[in-house]
Amino acid sequence: MPDSSTAITQLDQWIKEARSWFVPDCAKTIEILQPACQLAHDIGDSAREVQALLLISKSQWALGQLIAGNQTIEQAEPLVRELKDPRLQAEFENARADLLLANSQYSQALKAWSICLKQALSIHAYHLYVEACLGIGNIFTAQNKHGDALQWHETALEFAKKTTDHELLAESFLHVAADLIHLKEYELTLELSKMGEPVFLTSQHKAWLADWYSYRGEAYFELGKHTEAQAWLHAAWDLNQNLDYLWSQSINLMALGRVYIAQRRMDEAKDYLLRALQTIKTFGAHTLLLRVYALLADLGEAKQDYKMAWEFRRQYHELAIQDAQQLAKEKLTNALERRIKDLDSQLFVLQTRQENILLRQQNSADTELLQTLRNATLQDPLTGASNRRHLDQEMPLMYQRCNEENRPLTILMVDLDHFKRVNDRFGHPIGDDVIRSTAAILLQSCRGGDLVARFGGEEFALLLPGAAGTTAVDVAERIRKRIETFDWQQFHPDLKVTSSIGVAEMNQEANAAELLNCADQALYQAKDKGRNRVEFFNDNR
Repeated sequence: MPDSSTAITQLDQWIKEARSWFVPDCAKTIEILQPACQLAHDIGDSAREVQALLLISKSQWALGQLIAGNQTIEQAEPLVRELKDPRLQAEFENARADLLLANSQYSQALKAWSICLKQALSIHAYHLYVEACLGIGNIFTAQNKHGDALQWHETALEFAKKTTDHELLAESFLHVAADLIHLKEYELTLELSKMGEPVFLTSQHKAWLADWYSYRGEAYFELGKHTEAQAWLHAAWDLNQNLDYLWSQSINLMALGRVYIAQRRMDEAKDYLLRALQTIKTFGAHTLLLRVYALLADLGEAKQDYKMAWEFRRQYHELAIQDAQQLAKEKLTNALERRIKDLDSQLFVLQTRQENILLRQQNSADTELLQTLRNATLQDPLTGASNRRHLDQEMPLMYQRCNEENRPLTILMVDLDHFKRVNDRFGHPIGDDVIRSTAAILLQSCRGGDLVARFGGEEFALLLPGAAGTTAVDVAERIRKRIETFDWQQFHPDLKVTSSIGVAEMNQEANAAELLNCADQALYQAKDKGRNRVEFFNDNR
């Protein structure tokens, strides 16, 4: 065995070399670090042993070797607890959280990333801010809360610009692009694609460049530009087929399958989708399995091969039910929701402190794009009104301000009557026209300080600070009449639309959520009394 100083020098060289290979070749990273772990163990250097083990586990996770990754994390855990080093603890929780999320253990993953983020805040470790924000965003992605995911991933992108880690910046760009695809912001995805391309062209991680091309191809596909989509997706596949990153390969193969279904090239579509299925099964990601089952079922229907369609639809539903049961077990608890809000606040403060530095680092185009991304997290894309997230953020603050200033606050809940019949009879495009026009009426009917939010589907919430109950009822009646008398025939000669509105004024409610519930009760009273009317909440009736 070499003497202690020589061994430490050798360990540092191995760890440095392994880190350089982590991005381009994770298998090489593992190969380098296995003797490093043994040497660190032999000389009793627990800190370097942990560094090696954590990098091995991250590599195993990246390669889809989840069982091996969990075993490596278990090996590192007692050493981390013994060392009590904040940076190593943060890195341990980050590596553990990746594996937990890959196994659909959402609550445990969130706890791990929460610890990671708090430790990172205490030692000002920017790269760990970024990784924790990316991870927390991925939890929301797994639960199909893409607006929430975008907020965390955009925060990661801003912090990544502050670091000197080129690869972490590339990874952050990728996550934001994926969110925009999920949110159907395809033009914005292409804008981001142009902005981030220099980062990916100089990245060592060719799988990330492939992902970047894949997202660009998906955006072109959704915009109906199938030739461009096919070209970019094949450019991605030219890279992916020579790499070992199964997740990237799976996404790429499924996207190619979709393009060929759209082009009615069914045999080629089937080939790509079955290859995607085979790849995904090797690492078992449920979110990807659901996607490929759905695509194969769609392919079966397009080919009129109903046996194939039924079989894959059955597999989809069986897995969806299994995931729903798991999600119910792993649903975020109130305590964890509070933890997220607490972390959100800490990051907001940190961002504010760094604002001038960040702005100096960004050119005007970057700043404009990031502002557009922020708007995407707060606006409903169909109507331009606020979305549910913005309502949930602003409503408690508005309630508190009005309460402290002894000013009235009223909430209106607006619901379009029998809207399902509109979609069923006239089609969803006309249904979208109705939603957009209703939002425009609501926005035109309110003052500058009011908040108009799409609550969900055909339902809207309006917050009127400073408006007493009688004034709010007048506003509601004016809105009701405007909706009823609007020129709906411009969309279809037989189209008629009315609305029911519930109104509630702040009184003795404990919080904003209770006030919203009162408005909701008044709305259902309006429906019970025949619809196309306004009802004011009265807790004495």
